[in-house]
Amino acid sequence: MNQFIFRTTLALAAATPLVLRADDLPENPNRFSFGPTFGLNFKAQFRNNAALYNNVTPGPAGGGANHNYNDGYVLVDGSGNAGGVTGNWGYKNPSQVVGDTMQFHAIQTQNSSSITGDPQMGFELNYQRVIGHLCAPSIVWGLETGLGVTEIDLRENFNGTLPVTTDTFQLNGVIPPGAGYNGTFAGPGPLLGDTPTRTTTLATRTGYQKLSGQLVTIRLGPFAEWNLTDKLSLSASAGLALAPTMLDYDFSETATLPGGGGTYAARGHSSKTELLYGPYAGAMLRYDITRRWGLYVGARFQNLTGLNQSAGSRTARFDPGCTVNLTVGATWKF
Repeated sequence: MNQFIFRTTLALAAATPLVLRADDLPENPNRFSFGPTFGLNFKAQFRNNAALYNNVTPGPAGGGANHNYNDGYVLVDGSGNAGGVTGNWGYKNPSQVVGDTMQFHAIQTQNSSSITGDPQMGFELNYQRVIGHLCAPSIVWGLETGLGVTEIDLRENFNGTLPVTTDTFQLNGVIPPGAGYNGTFAGPGPLLGDTPTRTTTLATRTGYQKLSGQLVTIRLGPFAEWNLTDKLSLSASAGLALAPTMLDYDFSETATLPGGGGTYAARGHSSKTELLYGPYAGAMLRYDITRRWGLYVGARFQNLTGLNQSAGSRTARFDPGCTVNLTVGATWKF
């Protein structure tokens, strides 16, 4: 599709001098237009490729298995957990000691999400050169080029809860060491029952993740303009857009366990610059106030390639395909 648009644009540009008559040029064949833009349907897709905050894998709700949590671990020791107990365990917070048991927590997270931010603000500057009339005296034809800058701000806020797996292990009368204890595979150390009692609770989640930066669009293609009246005209254009894009990916997330069980945070940042490209098609309605100055409203559809970037175990995709830019501004002819 993109190659077809590109080849068509070049072919029309090459053929333009052959089909137009230079002696039919209008009085002011050059046009500048400039104004703000309002971008619609820009999307961001976020994906978490690992468990939240740590490599959390609580494992099965049974003995003889490895269990990793946000606030500790219960693993198989060198004896293979003989007698249903293990010395290969550790924990972080005093609140995890509950009576004659130890509690461990594994925060579960959403693997992916998608957001659409409307509108994305920007501005554009366009230049059109009329080459002559085409088909009818009221229709002119020419080439256009344009430069646009769109400020990208696609943000997802976290304000809710996450499921938390809570596993409770028996101490069997053993007095646990202080918080921060880390047992080993070889031991020796205090023994903990290796079969958990599993329940599910909720953690409070706050924070955000976002893509932000600039999308610069450079456009080139032919256009045709219909003079509806002496002052009102309608134009249509199509061509190829090149879009150097500079984006930052940031996330900051905090989860707080219930009952003072601890707070866990994850943060990350990355930057990336990439050249995107794709076809565009647009329309503009212009009203001439004087022989040189006028006002316009317009809309442009474009279908650009996407951009992927990562920060730690997380990835974000910027999707500017099938977007629409609405614009309004002033025109100057000379």
